[in-house]
Amino acid sequence: MIKIKNLNFNYPDGTKVFEKFNFTYNGGKIGLIGKNGSGKTTLFHLIMGLLKHQAGEIEIFEKTRKREEDFVEIRRRIGLLFQNPDDQLFCPTVKEEIAFGPLNLGKNKSEALEIVKDVCSLFGLEGYEDKVSFK
Repeated sequence: MIKIKNLNFNYPDGTKVFEKFNFTYNGGKIGLIGKNGSGKTTLFHLIMGLLKHQAGEIEIFEKTRKREEDFVEIRRRIGLLFQNPDDQLFCPTVKEEIAFGPLNLGKNKSEALEIVKDVCSLFGLEGYEDKVSFK
């Protein structure tokens, strides 16, 4: 499902995070643990295409991912929650926050609102759709 081969990644300030890093994930539940600053979040950002690696290969769902367009499918199929809720929640209402992702993935307003309804039902949030999302 996810294969990373000889990945190199440095932050712009020169901080080296990965050098010839290899990782394979074939499905199932796993835990990724490590010290602060060890690269856990950076790895997920690379998998989602939010950061660009300098060398190596990222293969997800049997396709090599290099360009921004290559990661659109990934973002449709894999979810990422940010560590800091201030980075995650930025729409004024629960409804708008839930609809943000589907709208940005090309769903029309009607489809996005149906997804909002389904998500609210799934998580017991009926009646909270118009509440402020960041309180």
